[in-house]
Amino acid sequence: MAVAPIPRIPLFERLQIESQSNCNRSCWFCPRVYDRSGTYLDRTGRAVLNRMPTEKILDLLDQAQALGFGGRVGFHHYSEPLLDERNVTLAREARTRGMTPYLHTNGDVLKRDAELCREVVAIYEPIVVGLYDYATDDELEEAKRYWRERLAGATLEFSPIGPGGRRSAHSIGVPRALVPTDARMAVPDLTFANAPCHRPLVRMIVRHDGAMAGCCEDTNDAFELGNVYEHSLAELWYSDRHVRMVEDLVAGRRERYELCRNCPMTPTGPAPPGAHIRMAPRRYRGETPSGA
Repeated sequence: MAVAPIPRIPLFERLQIESQSNCNRSCWFCPRVYDRSGTYLDRTGRAVLNRMPTEKILDLLDQAQALGFGGRVGFHHYSEPLLDERNVTLAREARTRGMTPYLHTNGDVLKRDAELCREVVAIYEPIVVGLYDYATDDELEEAKRYWRERLAGATLEFSPIGPGGRRSAHSIGVPRALVPTDARMAVPDLTFANAPCHRPLVRMIVRHDGAMAGCCEDTNDAFELGNVYEHSLAELWYSDRHVRMVEDLVAGRRERYELCRNCPMTPTGPAPPGAHIRMAPRRYRGETPSGA
């Protein structure tokens, strides 16, 4: 009897299935704001409105369950998940399959829907609320108090990025590969040419159109990893193309991928033996170095 080959990489730890494409905000730090590819915004900057069919989402959850997956599941990528009225139902479906649904939201929908607040508290763990509207640390603390009361009983986490960034209040704003350099970011805008990156090994991300995203920085199919309408989750995750990308990035070979060459995400491990991680100021798209 033939023995199945041992996979070269482990199964994903988290699963993100983006149920729909829209967001009610246009945040200065979000890659979707700069998209003109037709994934999130068209060439004129208008929002692309698309929903993944419910039956397809349930099929993906079934596939994940069959693979033995029992980790966290979210229904977002670069969209606001609670704009989808199916959201809580989808989370319950994930829970019935032995998975842990988690929510990352800007909170706007929850501010006007008390019943939805009760539902998300009952089904999601954790709930991450993005805090974007404060100008001072006192206002940030007040926002946290509001959400602890509004979502009482929830396991809450916060993602604070104020409009003034680090210059006026605490922020965890992190530079993104597809976002222009901005002084409001809380950490230096650098690239790490030969730094290991394990992020594509951790999460399986399926965009609203079915494309598999390589990582949290990938908004428009930069790695061309395939689509769930043409391949199964297993075929995509264990494909030679994806496995090779993961192995390259874990080994610090960011230079092999255009998005990764410009990526400011910090190292997830030490430099390869005998090497030092090379750092350089990031250039956004066509920018030239200062003094050039």
